[in-house]
Amino acid sequence: MLSHLLEAGIVLFVSGFFIGFLSGLLGKGGGLLLIPTFWFIFPFIGIPEKIVPKAAVATSLACMTVTSSTSAWQHIKKGYLKKDIFFNLLIGAVPGVFIGSAITARLLSPEMTKLLFAIFLIFMSLKMLKKPEKGEKTEKINKRKVLLTGFASGFIAGLLGIGGGSLVTPMLYSFADVPIKVAMATSTGIVFFNSFFSVLNYIYYGLNKVNFPYFFGYVYIPVLIFMVPSLYIGTRIGVRLMHRVNSEKLRKWFAVFLIFVAFEVILKLVGGFLK
Repeated sequence: MLSHLLEAGIVLFVSGFFIGFLSGLLGKGGGLLLIPTFWFIFPFIGIPEKIVPKAAVATSLACMTVTSSTSAWQHIKKGYLKKDIFFNLLIGAVPGVFIGSAITARLLSPEMTKLLFAIFLIFMSLKMLKKPEKGEKTEKINKRKVLLTGFASGFIAGLLGIGGGSLVTPMLYSFADVPIKVAMATSTGIVFFNSFFSVLNYIYYGLNKVNFPYFFGYVYIPVLIFMVPSLYIGTRIGVRLMHRVNSEKLRKWFAVFLIFVAFEVILKLVGGFLK
């Protein structure tokens, strides 16, 4: 098992850099790529199949605290992360996170968790393929809508093990009338708190249920050791390039990739049911 863990560590380190880079470049937390990576790696190193889905979700959230905090700090220094919008988002997100992660940790089956994740992947990939609107919002910010956006992002984050950035940015822009650049930057801050509070929930619910070595609740510690350095480096580089490179083509290719990942997950679920 130790040799498998070292081999997996190399894969995790390399993939961490690219996931971090895309997270910084696209303003995402990285959960859409982290979770499928862990679904592939965890069985390879001998982690029981019954805990793989929840362990992947929890470990993904732990990794996203690194990518999102790195991105948020870079945006704070550039002046794009607005405190008033952020704190209203946070007030709404905290209860949403605990409700969503509690449902997954205590009620949902591994198969249902995977199915919901696949559906969400398809939904978000279609939104990414849609041509974005041009221009900036100039209307007065509606705090109630910002609160609702925060709750929705927190609930989705806890339920599916993502940071919620893919949901926060379009909702802030189209639903709460927040300028697009401010929406992208502020979403990284809320992704950090969504991920952080969700991780606490998964640790709490997994302490007495996971007896496999190197686990803290549902979080698999060796992944953090191998991935955190490369995630940090990749995210910093991605954020620096975010405002310099036209990423529209990259977004479209990324969306197509997400569709393939989603259908792969669905095919594996169907195959499992047919066995």
